[in-house]
Amino acid sequence: MPRVLTEFPQAGRGGDAGYVAEVPDFVPKVQLGWPGRSPELAGSIPAQLSEDPVTVGTPSEDRVIIGENKAVMAALLPEFKGRVDLVYADPPFDTGRVFRDRKGQDAYPDRTGPGEWLSELEQLLWLTREMLAPDGGVLVHCDHRRSHHVAVLCDEIFGAGARDGDGHGPGFRNELVWCYGLGGSSPRYYPRKHDTILWYSRGSDWTFDPPRVPARSRRMAGQTKKVPDWWDLPSLNNMAAERTGYPTQKPLALLERIISAHSRPGALILDPCCGSGTTCVAAHRLGRRFIGIDRGALAIETTLSRLSAEGCLPRVQRAQAP
Repeated sequence: MPRVLTEFPQAGRGGDAGYVAEVPDFVPKVQLGWPGRSPELAGSIPAQLSEDPVTVGTPSEDRVIIGENKAVMAALLPEFKGRVDLVYADPPFDTGRVFRDRKGQDAYPDRTGPGEWLSELEQLLWLTREMLAPDGGVLVHCDHRRSHHVAVLCDEIFGAGARDGDGHGPGFRNELVWCYGLGGSSPRYYPRKHDTILWYSRGSDWTFDPPRVPARSRRMAGQTKKVPDWWDLPSLNNMAAERTGYPTQKPLALLERIISAHSRPGALILDPCCGSGTTCVAAHRLGRRFIGIDRGALAIETTLSRLSAEGCLPRVQRAQAP
């Protein structure tokens, strides 16, 4: 049977004020299991959000929120349930490392282990499902370590979509492969030069404006064609002008393509692991609203610095334990 959030207190209410997530109208054909996974998923306790003193002047309606993403999303749910048009989630990849910037300052630890990592992601994805608009979508960014697990988990929560039946139901739409050239290689296996981005829709209708690139064939000379499901976009080298020093910064070209293709001007974009702030900057440039969440001090500092350089003054909030 589908798993639901059975104890999900509303913001500003006591812990016994239950919020029950909408039950999907499908039963997943395949379910993922791991040690410690319980039959029911306990909801996150909403954080209390307060205005951060870093906010000065007259902030925009955009938000940058400092705190643990699931507690923040639980606090936002009463206001934003069914209102978010696009979620881009780029969580830690369970690498077993501690990531630092080029000055040696800690960015975030990534040492949870597979069971805890999947439990954390499962709660994040259920909250994402609740916040998405009926025609909204989510793109989950991962790599070879967990992409197979993430796909099965997303099928459970959002639906099999294009994998099943006529392919038009809610859920899976595409597996995007982002190809890049930088990074090391080993003499013992093929160089790992791609990440996986899984696209799921909340319902049977979704927003999609396919990116186009110049066609290369002689037959289509001078015309454009739709970008396929593999994207050859360079990652950031050490000399890139947009590079901030944040260790897992994604290029603006990648997020601008995602946001342009999967949302309309004025749409609300949510990034629950905003890191260096690339999603927020891309959304601002493209005329979208945004909510960026991260608990890392370096991430928030980097995000706000980049937004300030763009002339964007978001509302800054801090999550406090309830």
